[in-house]
Amino acid sequence: MTVADRALTTSPDVGLLLKEYREQFIPAAVDYLERRISANELRRRWKPHYLGTFHAYDLTVEQAWRASSGSTGRLEAGGPPADPAHEIPLAHFPVSVAYNNLDRLIEVLAIELGDHTVDTTRLRERTVDFAHVIESLDVLMASLDT
Repeated sequence: MTVADRALTTSPDVGLLLKEYREQFIPAAVDYLERRISANELRRRWKPHYLGTFHAYDLTVEQAWRASSGSTGRLEAGGPPADPAHEIPLAHFPVSVAYNNLDRLIEVLAIELGDHTVDTTRLRERTVDFAHVIESLDVLMASLDT
């Protein structure tokens, strides 16, 4: 059973997300960084995880926020109030933000490199950024996995 098969709750299952991230995506990231696959192949291997398990997790975070804050989903002025009732969704928002940023970075890499490997990039900083985000996201999710 995946996160998507379960009814949404107020406690996002970061453990399952982390497990699938490590099993499904980290090997693809390593293959990309070690020049065994192209940027397009990286994107192809990323999308099922991003659109599947992560999407369900992200919906759970959103639902938890709405349940704790009474939000209707409309753009609200100011930052979220620092209220203990909002602790769970606020702790998980950084994972959602990081995943969405990683998705954008993978799209940029695929646009730049296409069927080429990372060694053909003109912007080496993107490779460093990619490796840093992969590691930092793992650390962040592990810190939330209780």
